Amino acid sequence: MAQPRRLLFIASIGNQGPYRRTRHSAGHILLDALAPRLRARLAPAAPLYTTWYSPSFMNESGPKLVRQLQKWLTQHDEAQSLGTDRRPGTGAPATLVILHDELEAAPGKLRVKRGGPEQASLRGHRGLISVLESLRGKGMYPVRAPTASPGPRSRRGKESALPRDLSILRVGIGIGRPSGREKNAVADYVLTAMDEQEIEAVQRVVEPVVEILEEEICRDASSDGTHSV
Repeated sequence: MAQPRRLLFIASIGNQGPYRRTRHSAGHILLDALAPRLRARLAPAAPLYTTWYSPSFMNESGPKLVRQLQKWLTQHDEAQSLGTDRRPGTGAPATLVILHDELEAAPGKLRVKRGGPEQASLRGHRGLISVLESLRGKGMYPVRAPTASPGPRSRRGKESALPRDLSILRVGIGIGRPSGREKNAVADYVLTAMDEQEIEAVQRVVEPVVEILEEEICRDASSDGTHSV
């Protein structure tokens, strides 16, 4: 592979417990199939990426995901700055990859978009809305300049972090949609377990997703595009 240039935090959102194998958890099912292929294909870049399953219900995905993302980026920066004069917060650019279900798209069809709602509609997806709202609340995306401080250290005695180049890559996996339009039809549909054919449809997109992630970890552009992949 080409030279890795950025960090990847690959997170799946969905539901846990009895809803772990439902259509609403297609992101988790995709990550199940994706993880072993990533270990093989991205082995040279192993320290530069991680995978993470959201333990929250879909509509509450954001807060825990963003806390875990911040923790991982901080740990990576601290490890890289050991023995150097590099300040924390000045590490490599990063991409948050969100694996999620995509209602309306045919089962197994990929829809990959860059950026937040200002670049491509979230289509009312509650999990994506939660994640983007949490990122915005932390000033992580869109990147917000740090507030002025009286000195090089904050009041807690730690160095102020500089804003990081953080990109968003949304990887949606199609789950179809219910044929009926009656009340609660969508909720019942997305909370129904996937059958074998649907799971196989998810597994068939593993190689294209691996290629997308391999390209992303080597990408050096700092701006997000508005097109779908």
